This record gives sequence, C-alpha cells and structure tokens, in this order.
Amino acid sequence: GSSCPRVHWALQVSTAMAAKTETADAADLPIFFVENPDGMIDAVAGADSIAPPPTNPRLYCHHCNTQLEFAGGASYVQCYLCRTMNAVLSGSQVGGRTMNMLCTVCGTSNLAPWGTAYVRCGQCNTVSDVTHIYHHTGFAPGANPRLNV
Repeated sequence: GSSCPRVHWALQVSTAMAAKTETADAADLPIFFVENPDGMIDAVAGADSIAPPPTNPRLYCHHCNTQLEFAGGASYVQCYLCRTMNAVLSGSQVGGRTMNMLCTVCGTSNLAPWGTAYVRCGQCNTVSDVTHIYHHTGFAPGANPRLNV
C-alpha cells in the first residue's frame, strides 16, 4: 500500500433536505476527511466548519506609527513597540494622544484623551479641571473641550 494519506469526499445532507424530493441546492455542503495509511481518520472538514478569522479594529500608534490590533470596544491601546498609550478615536486610523492625571484627593492615576477639560477619578469620583496643563504646554484645547467624566 501507499504511505500517503487518502482524501475521501462525501456529501452532507440535512434531514430536512433528505426528506425533500427536489434537487440538491447550496444547502448541501461537501465535506471531506483524510484517512492515514493505517486507516485512522486524521481530519474532517466542510465548508460550513471553516470560519474566517475574526477581524479586530486597528489603528496606528501616534508616536511610532506601528499598526496595532485591538479588541472592539477598547478605549485605549498601548503600543507593544514604544509603550505609548493611544486613545481610540472614532473615525480615526491614528491613535490619539493621552494624558495621565493623578487625582488630588486619592492619588489614583487616571488616563484621559488629550484635550479633555475635566477628568472624573475612577476611584473616588472626584472631578478635576485639567485645562491648566494645556496652557502650560502651549497647547490650548478647542472652543469645545472634551468632558471626560
């Protein structure tokens, strides 16, 4: 005998289709299995059992331009190359700058998109005005600063 695996084709028909006397249509799915020389079935596959890989959203790091893939619904993505935090901005393929604000009441570190005017602490709920940092750095947020509370 041959030492190569043999591929066998079969036709999978649902019981609903088998009960009909009409000709087979797209619901009939071809399946195949691989039989090794020793008679063992190695794999079974069919058109309905091979799903395309999930596509996750992507953005480019605003600091080093590395493409990053992340889970849907994430607000921030850390670049694996330069470790920069990127804000996920709706409609943008580039991550947004972020700022890290320490709460003056409890000391908790709070991350917010750059341009945010107010930050609510995730630990104690204190709301802090952070607009002074934009004047200190030479960047003034637009007429409609973001409220991150």
